[in-house]
Amino acid sequence: MRRPRPPVVTCAQCRKTVLEADLIGDEEECALRDQRLAVHPNTVRPETRGVLLRHFVITERPPPAA
Repeated sequence: MRRPRPPVVTCAQCRKTVLEADLIGDEEECALRDQRLAVHPNTVRPETRGVLLRHFVITERPPPAA
């Protein structure tokens, strides 16, 4: 049985890969907010996690080739 790979979180604006995580908890949310402030400082700071996630594209990586 293969373990699922963590999803990849990419910035919707610049397409930069920002995060790979099984869950998006407080620590991961801080990393996403830091990326928005550092790379896109002129954007409005999202107040909630749901609004923050709209700035990112979350995808699953395909399983490794057998």
